[in-house]
Amino acid sequence: MPVVGIVAEYNPFHNGHLYHLHQAKRLTSADGVVCVMSGNFVQRGGPAVVSKWARAEMALKSGADLVFELPFCFAVRSAYHFARSAIQLLERTGVVTHVCFGAETENLGLLQRIAAVLQDEPAEFRAAIKTFLSRGDSFPLARAKAMSQYFHRQIPDIDPEAVFHTLTGPNNILAVEYLRVLQETKSTLQPVIIPRRQSSYHGLQLTRYASATAIRQTLAQPNWEDMVSHCLPSTSLNILGREFACGRGPVFENTMGPVILALLRRSATDEIARLYDVTEGLENRIKKAAHESNSLAELKKSIKTKRYNLTRINRILLYVLTNLTKEKVKVFDETGPVYLRLLGFSPFGQKILQKIKTNQGIFLVNRVKQVQQLLPHNRYPVARQMLDLDFMATDLYSIFLAEPHRKGGKDYTTSPVFLS
Repeated sequence: MPVVGIVAEYNPFHNGHLYHLHQAKRLTSADGVVCVMSGNFVQRGGPAVVSKWARAEMALKSGADLVFELPFCFAVRSAYHFARSAIQLLERTGVVTHVCFGAETENLGLLQRIAAVLQDEPAEFRAAIKTFLSRGDSFPLARAKAMSQYFHRQIPDIDPEAVFHTLTGPNNILAVEYLRVLQETKSTLQPVIIPRRQSSYHGLQLTRYASATAIRQTLAQPNWEDMVSHCLPSTSLNILGREFACGRGPVFENTMGPVILALLRRSATDEIARLYDVTEGLENRIKKAAHESNSLAELKKSIKTKRYNLTRINRILLYVLTNLTKEKVKVFDETGPVYLRLLGFSPFGQKILQKIKTNQGIFLVNRVKQVQQLLPHNRYPVARQMLDLDFMATDLYSIFLAEPHRKGGKDYTTSPVFLS
């Protein structure tokens, strides 16, 4: 049976996500929808506005059948690593036949041509990236310029301007990475793209298809429900209202400021240097900024350069919070995700789970209380380190909630959401 896979953050689940999910089912004639979703922290380096279980519930109530958590060590990385691990996870279910993702373009052929260049990385393309980086461009901009230049010189049948604009669209960037990984791994998953509707990824207009960014920026307002009611399915609106009313949200990144500043001020420079993605002496700039900043926003502004954009800095500061080091990441990247952590399921999802359970290539983590027996440290050290990092991320996220929700251990006490 066709089963479509969707990779998402649902932060929060809005009308655009609902459209995407329904279109994914329609275009693939899928019987079921399997979602791979970021946990309590998201790819751009901030906390999710509500917990992974609340967001999984939103997805299930809008038509998803299974929601699995993308392990923290992959969910908070650059687009390539995020895409690679998500595709690996969908492949390892053994049941997913298609992967469906959004883009600012509907030109799948162009995206695939760009992905092929990224996979091959010709010398001329690599040299051009270095040239643009040396001129002070950020990596995403340098890559877009280098790709446009490469197409102009080597693939003249495609407009280089179209190539450049394609690689500056946030959804396109991720779409290209999914396609790159599919080519790289010779995956059997069939790609399907759905053009983004109306609002751009960072658009701030509260239209019917408003971006998640616009919606999140409104959630701090006293009358947020009236302001965003037309942007969200009623189920998402109700779940947000419930979570906020009991103090389980909204969580915004500025709440992390004092903790991150404290950690940086007590950390030695060589400790910061060991963190993933800290390179070229950036640790010195970070340490200096931590002593001179009053807030998280001020800290980021002090660290930011043309070379190190805000998204990369956001992620590095999250690595400070979780002590995600280069050494740990190297080990995790060698295996990719080694378990399926279930966050929620529908009745039909339960049937899909039965098929997944016959797949011996990956662990299915349903009830975390069984983890000690399922993944003992001495037999599966990488799996346990990866899972322990997920648990720690949840425990740290809980600190940013209202009392009495700041206690740790929620991964051991919270069952997967079941949509009866």
